[in-house]
Amino acid sequence: MANPDDEERRRKLLGWLRRAYRIYDKSSSWHDRINWLLSLFKTKAAMAVSVAVVGTAGTVGVVAIRDTVETYKPPAIETAAIPPAAPEMRQTRNSTVFAIEGNDKAGRRGAFDVVVLNKSFLWVRGSAEDLEKDGKTIPRADVAAAVLDDEVRGALSDAKEVITVGTASQEGGATEEVARAERRARQAAALVSDAVSAATPIWTLNLGQYRDPCKDCETGGTSWQRPFIVIAVKETDPGTNVGEALADAMSGKEKLPSPKSYSVFALTRYR
Repeated sequence: MANPDDEERRRKLLGWLRRAYRIYDKSSSWHDRINWLLSLFKTKAAMAVSVAVVGTAGTVGVVAIRDTVETYKPPAIETAAIPPAAPEMRQTRNSTVFAIEGNDKAGRRGAFDVVVLNKSFLWVRGSAEDLEKDGKTIPRADVAAAVLDDEVRGALSDAKEVITVGTASQEGGATEEVARAERRARQAAALVSDAVSAATPIWTLNLGQYRDPCKDCETGGTSWQRPFIVIAVKETDPGTNVGEALADAMSGKEKLPSPKSYSVFALTRYR
């Protein structure tokens, strides 16, 4: 003889299931309905219910009802790893401008536009005063107009500060080439000083002599080791050590000189 208490619990449970299903049925597809019903028994969404068929046809007895409630956690979605973003860059007629950011050792941020003239424009080997274009020395009276075209001037126009960079290729003695790189940085600063506001601070950055063998770089010579580079300081947090933030920003960037590839990193106030 069936226990009246068990019968009452079974009746209430089945009534609850019917009401819940009618609500769900109004807005679900057949596929969703089946999954929903199965989930009641697989996931303990509301109550852990076990039903067994016993005795004659149509007789259903409740074996166990547990009122344990668990929060449903959807499966984690697997996503592909997102690689670090490459530096933003834009092409001008004679140069590439790299927008980069870095932090000093205290975590303060600096944002920079690094203007690298294309490989048609290079420092003449052994010279700290002359630049060449397509292998031909540019007359000194024409250098400023050649390397500081309207697009480069535009990139420097809103700079908070400007940094001119001096580099030297791997030939020659270390002391001599570091000194040559410094002179190149100062020569670039002299060119830039007439292209920006007199109130804009200008710094020189001596990277020194190239010293890091490069398996993937050009092999027809070393001219690519002495590019003409000028940097616009676009934005800094209060108190930022600009040299540290710039070194961090330039590290590990494709197509930009890495500080670790050169012998020094000396930032000096020019004006």
